[in-house]
Amino acid sequence: VLFRSDICYALTPRQMGKSSLMVQTAARLRERKTSVALLDLTAFGQNLTPDQWYYGLTGRIGQQLDLEDELDSYWNTHQHLGPFQRFGAAIEDVVLKLRSGQVVIFIDEIDAVRSLPFSTDEFFAGIREFYNRRTQDPELIRLTFCLLGVATPSDLIRDTRTTPFNIGVRVELSDFTFEEAAPLASGLCSDLEKGRQLIGRILYWTGGHPYLTQRLCQAVSRDIASTPAEVDRICKELFLSHRARERDDNLLFVRERMLRNEADLAALLLLYGKVCIGARVRDR
Repeated sequence: VLFRSDICYALTPRQMGKSSLMVQTAARLRERKTSVALLDLTAFGQNLTPDQWYYGLTGRIGQQLDLEDELDSYWNTHQHLGPFQRFGAAIEDVVLKLRSGQVVIFIDEIDAVRSLPFSTDEFFAGIREFYNRRTQDPELIRLTFCLLGVATPSDLIRDTRTTPFNIGVRVELSDFTFEEAAPLASGLCSDLEKGRQLIGRILYWTGGHPYLTQRLCQAVSRDIASTPAEVDRICKELFLSHRARERDDNLLFVRERMLRNEADLAALLLLYGKVCIGARVRDR
């Protein structure tokens, strides 16, 4: 999608492989001489003014595209512009003028904007505006964005008076199928058929969830497990033990996400209970 200069987004739950996909795609783009910048929004902090936040984004782009001095100078000499105006103008007047070819900016962990003390509606509206102006300014065809995080497109622009974020191609990230996970078998056992049996049992427990599958594969490989029964034992130790509930980062995140949710906690736990007993639950 990005090779065609299309704006795209992968907005899915955590631990689905978004960041890994971003890093691999960025490497492939750089092989094609594309200018690439990766922005992890969790790295910029929360207690910031709009000016500080946009300056941080601009600086990080400058570091990765070897334009730090040029962008810093532009920022300081355009104080009359608002923070986002300076950010957008810096990309157009510096990045696109000094870097030929395609420019791709990855924006990871976009849900981090919810913790900022100011609205970022104009940030996402600005990205949409870059895209819409392509018909008027062909230079903007060289600029594209990829958004990644735990959100939906409707979450990006909250103000109902502003046009929602309605552009871009959605990149679907789904659980591993057996065929997709099968290449991992070679890392589990020298006997390919036994390796495929182990993969099948691993998927029985993980349902193909990318993080859980890779984590369990790693543990099975480390313990040199050779039978489905050994996979069961390792899985129970890794994910179903009291120790796992207290130490596994993914399990801790899910627990905190549920218990600290702003929604009706009782209703959420009731829904979780239904899932645990295998009841059909509508995905809304």
